[in-house]
Amino acid sequence: MSLIKEWKFGTHSARWEAPDLLRLTWRGATRVEDVDSVLQIFQEASSGRPIFVISDVSESTIDKAAREHFSQSLRAEWFHGLIYVGANALQRAITKAIVIALYFTGKWRVDVEFADTEQEALRIVSRIRRARGVEGSDSGEPEMPLELEPRALA
Repeated sequence: MSLIKEWKFGTHSARWEAPDLLRLTWRGATRVEDVDSVLQIFQEASSGRPIFVISDVSESTIDKAAREHFSQSLRAEWFHGLIYVGANALQRAITKAIVIALYFTGKWRVDVEFADTEQEALRIVSRIRRARGVEGSDSGEPEMPLELEPRALA
């Protein structure tokens, strides 16, 4: 996969890889402002097609307000799958509770999975691609707007 764009927001970062993979690295506390930034990235990156997101959460926390804002603002049409790397037991339980609540709305049909390593996360992405018939990383240029510029987000 080729590197396309990078962003920094708070203590966190995002990296876009063609054609449909966003890798997030969450470090330290996640605030509502950080959630706003990543939601903007999700919306822009998924404007051409749904994406996969691999989030390394091994060194992060998220406060209640940020967690609620995140769960209320996510849109299923943005994603093929969300994979969390390095989640501890509490992070997994919180994420599962949010996902169950989203499933009950009837609007959420996105695969949400957990992995211990990046390699395992990439295998999960490959499995979801095969199951859904989604083209893989060797399909060429990304179908995302060229005006998406790397930037530091507040």
